[in-house]
Amino acid sequence: MKHLVLAAALLTLGACANHQPTKNGMMGLPGFMNETQTIERQRPTLPVTHYIRWGQQDRLMHGLELDYISGMSQRDYLFEEPNQGLFRPMVASALADSGLEAKTAAGARYALQIEFQDLDSDAFGRHFAGKTSATYRVVDRRTGAAIYENVIRSNFIAEYPGLNEEDASFAYNVSAPGVIASTAAFGAFGLYEGGLLEVWNNNVKLRNFFGGDTVDELSQAEWNDAYQGYVWTAGVSALSGPALVALGQMNPLNYVSLQVDPANYLPLPWSGNDEKQMSTRAARQGNLSTVGQGSRNARTRARQLNTHILAQSLTYFLLDLAESEDVRLTQLVACKDADYSAAELVRAVRMKTKLITDDCLQYTRKDTTRGVPITAYK
Repeated sequence: MKHLVLAAALLTLGACANHQPTKNGMMGLPGFMNETQTIERQRPTLPVTHYIRWGQQDRLMHGLELDYISGMSQRDYLFEEPNQGLFRPMVASALADSGLEAKTAAGARYALQIEFQDLDSDAFGRHFAGKTSATYRVVDRRTGAAIYENVIRSNFIAEYPGLNEEDASFAYNVSAPGVIASTAAFGAFGLYEGGLLEVWNNNVKLRNFFGGDTVDELSQAEWNDAYQGYVWTAGVSALSGPALVALGQMNPLNYVSLQVDPANYLPLPWSGNDEKQMSTRAARQGNLSTVGQGSRNARTRARQLNTHILAQSLTYFLLDLAESEDVRLTQLVACKDADYSAAELVRAVRMKTKLITDDCLQYTRKDTTRGVPITAYK
């Protein structure tokens, strides 16, 4: 009976991991990742198509430095929240990447002033939502006049990743080694008691050759103890994986973004569409995405949210500033699209915009792959 219960538990665990109808049913339950989120989790980010970059002909090129940031704390305290310790490195990186950063103090003719009127970021719950509203102002230091001023808004939701197939895989991988090990140990014990011991006791020549007496066989009570130990070990192993997953869901630090280690605070990179940089999954449009899957750890998820809403604010600011200064975006096309690139080049010249390509060497290297093998004989 105990073997039957254990086998049923393992079969149920295997069904959850391998049976598609079971997985589809699970995705419709509360606390589980639904089908749309499951698909989005797999999709890669969309490719970069444009860059924001000031050129030598633009008046702000290498002429801007940060003046001040208001409406934002210098650092976070009890909970993770947007702060200047996170935002200032992002601003510096944005100015450098866009070509706006002044190379010397003397060359910094223009000053960037950022004033936050609304800075809201969740620190409790499952899905963390945040929004910002800030006035970006560029001032001519010689005259004190503002050459650019606008209110920039951003918003983002860092979703809590519900239970999914990765959890089933974790539970199964944690459980299986314990079950296999306990089964192997019990099998070896049974082989010794029921096989080797019988051969030894019933073979006089073997005992005389090695020099030994007969060995007492185990009593029924000792057999029962061994059997109980096997059932308990295998049973606990089969339940340990799902139990660990359940305990992880009950961890309060998954739902409260406590600042438990302020000395270990490291800002996340601000820019780009790369998943490793964004640190949130399913944010397919990079900084311009309004939703993405964050970490289960609340502190990490809050940092992902804060990083994203600030990065989005900076991106919208740069786009708006470029439009006001008549700075055209630099377009990225693939070398393999020769006809498309030629047409875009003509258009770029007419529109006074730049056109760049990806790494053309990737297309000129000899491809030694033969292809997908097929056996056509019947």
